[in-house]
This record gives sequence, C-alpha cells and structure tokens, in this order.
Amino acid sequence: MTLMTRPDFTDSPYFVGEPGNWYLLHGAPPKVVKEFEAFMAVLHQFDEAPEPP
Repeated sequence: MTLMTRPDFTDSPYFVGEPGNWYLLHGAPPKVVKEFEAFMAVLHQFDEAPEPP
C-alpha cells in the first residue's frame, strides 16, 4: 500500500474538505489548482484500478 502525505493545498482557504466531496472555491490561485487537480487525478487512478482476483 502506498501512503500519501497531506498535500499543501489542504491548508489553503480555498480548499473545502467535506467528507467525500473535496473541492476548491472559485478564485483559488493557479498553484493551488494545479496541485489539487494532480492529487485528485492520482486518487481517481485508484478508483479506476481493477479489483484484485
């Protein structure tokens, strides 16, 4: 199992971390948006991974 460290965008005032519903508020700085989108893309890879036999 791969452990992930807590990303910096979670400290941003633009980050909303509702359980099961993470998103950024409008106007988030580009650096925050880029990091958030990259993190979410990695999470979606785990969602789309095939189930082990």
